[in-house]
Amino acid sequence: MSRANGRLHLWAFLQGIGFFPGGWRHAAATPEAVFDRAYYERIGRMVEKARFDAIVFGDQLQGRDAAGRTPGRLAIPTLDPFTLLSAMAGVTEHVGLVATVSTTYNEPAEVAAKFATLDYVSQGRAGWNIVTTAHPNSPLNFGETELLEKSQRYKRAAAFVEAAEVFWGSACGKKIDRAALKSDWFEIDDTLDFVAPPQGRPVLVQAGQSGDGRDFAARTAEAIFCPAPTMEAGKAYRDDMRARASALGRDPDGIKIMPGLALVIGGTEAEAKARHAEVLELADDVLAVEYLSESIGYDLTQHPIDKPFPIEEIVARCEFPAEGVRAQLMPAVEAGTAIKDFCQAYARKPRGHGIFVGTPEQMADHMETWIDAGACDGFTLQPGFMPFELEVFCDEVVPLLQQRDLLRTDYQGPMLRDHLGLGPLA
Repeated sequence: MSRANGRLHLWAFLQGIGFFPGGWRHAAATPEAVFDRAYYERIGRMVEKARFDAIVFGDQLQGRDAAGRTPGRLAIPTLDPFTLLSAMAGVTEHVGLVATVSTTYNEPAEVAAKFATLDYVSQGRAGWNIVTTAHPNSPLNFGETELLEKSQRYKRAAAFVEAAEVFWGSACGKKIDRAALKSDWFEIDDTLDFVAPPQGRPVLVQAGQSGDGRDFAARTAEAIFCPAPTMEAGKAYRDDMRARASALGRDPDGIKIMPGLALVIGGTEAEAKARHAEVLELADDVLAVEYLSESIGYDLTQHPIDKPFPIEEIVARCEFPAEGVRAQLMPAVEAGTAIKDFCQAYARKPRGHGIFVGTPEQMADHMETWIDAGACDGFTLQPGFMPFELEVFCDEVVPLLQQRDLLRTDYQGPMLRDHLGLGPLA
């Protein structure tokens, strides 16, 4: 393959200030910068210079509290992805811009118009990370009390995307499928008046892991963000998604599998391991307890953290499904583990994603090995903390990938579809 094209896709996942719960406390981190437009402009230029496919921003629709208590030591900035990506669009020319938007708490016409606008202002670089929202507190911010059951959320998502496609298709001059505007979920009288977005519509991205999620992704997605803690897990997931796509009559090469990969890079392996250990230690007992509290929807700080979990009280009052919380905590309960010790271990877990710790050369080897094994089509990088780890990757790993013909040395076109090798829409 020519050196200009490469065979490795790179995305930068830039929500917040890094992957590790305590990373924001590192001396090289700049947590205050997440409220500074210049920070996002600088990151956008850096990622584009490194020839990444895209920048991805997550979103959250729920408060970051635990049963009403706001944590004091967690970094919790969450800014609107459309606004951030629009700012980055103004200082870049090629890198893709992927916004996360829920199909459960939005409406198709509004989302279609917003992505058309992002595609206009970026001249064809918009992508939509489609999520269905799983946090049980999210409904409270939308005048509802309960989250839709998972299969229902995915049924709504399918109808939502179909309706959005009609809006974009009508703008491109396609014949309107009126049936797609009326479903069990939506009844839409007419389409929107706007000209065709440069790409026709945004690139569709998904991150489903359950059976429902995988089926939805196989039908809809052109790129998939997924957890893959090992190469074997990555290959199994990619093989499964390609088989599902083929069964639906889709070309499996039209779906790029992009597992998350956290990273800590050092000049030597010992240096990288030492910084990784340092970042983990920055999650002190109080931070770690707050982190698990948020994750189960129960304020653990009200109990002595050097004592075992009061499991029955927790499962009676937690905001997440009690059976899942019980299963998560029972090993610690049975072992008599103190709250703080379990929380420390929890804060150090990779949360399903791979974590690379090593030198630039070792990281290039790691990526090449996964690509050669068919374990992924690229990686969605989640730096340990920002912006330091991303800067090191761009400065020291990217040149090695380009020397190995793994990563493009220039963009092949102006649009996100071009970067992914997807070609124009039919």
